[in-house]
Amino acid sequence: MKKVAVGVAVALALVTSNAVADGIHRRYPPTIAAPVPPVALPTWSGFYIGAGVGAGAVVHDLSIRDDIGSIFNFDGIGGEGVFGTVIAGWDWQLGPSTVLGVFADYDFSGISTDASLLDGEISAALDHDNSWSVGARLGFLANPSTLWYATAGYTEADFDASARLDGVGRFSASRTFSGYFVGAGVDTRLAASNWYLRLEYRYSEFDGERVLRDDLDPLRVDVDPSLHTARATLTYKFGSGAYGYGWAPAGWGR
Repeated sequence: MKKVAVGVAVALALVTSNAVADGIHRRYPPTIAAPVPPVALPTWSGFYIGAGVGAGAVVHDLSIRDDIGSIFNFDGIGGEGVFGTVIAGWDWQLGPSTVLGVFADYDFSGISTDASLLDGEISAALDHDNSWSVGARLGFLANPSTLWYATAGYTEADFDASARLDGVGRFSASRTFSGYFVGAGVDTRLAASNWYLRLEYRYSEFDGERVLRDDLDPLRVDVDPSLHTARATLTYKFGSGAYGYGWAPAGWGR
């Protein structure tokens, strides 16, 4: 009986030692997660067209002169109004968060300025009729659907000017002013579509011009205008697809 008990004990000891040894030396292969496919994001690259509305304020440094010299100066007079705009442009997405674009737009304006002194004996008016601009913008994508950008470029504007001075005469003419603009804005892709809503502020500075009706009229006006505008534009971009960088945090832009 003792021999049987000793044999069972020896067998159990051998089995236990083998199991422990197997547990210590066995190495299971590490678990490897399946690769996460890149997120396909919509590109901002492409051609677009659009239209919008805005409001603006014009500020003029305006002086009325005759052959002798300056009769009167209107410094910093201003006027307000609304305008419509149309735009066409092209954007390039340079990387996951950078967009460069060029554009041209045309504004149909109703911004008007009127000034008078001495119970109307001296009066002047300057109406912004239309303007066009060509420029570029450079922006940063806060997310795949929202672009914050800065913009600058060249602009020209047509103004209808008039002035009247009792006892001297009346003046009227249309002139084109050239200058530059700078601005900033935000552009938002709407509901994962090809439609975009753009909100932008723009400051335009024009070169001063002397406007004279003819050689027989001594009355003339020197004008140096500047323009502040805020506009909302709805654009449609053609051929929008997925860009090829394959980079985005999971769920970005959703």
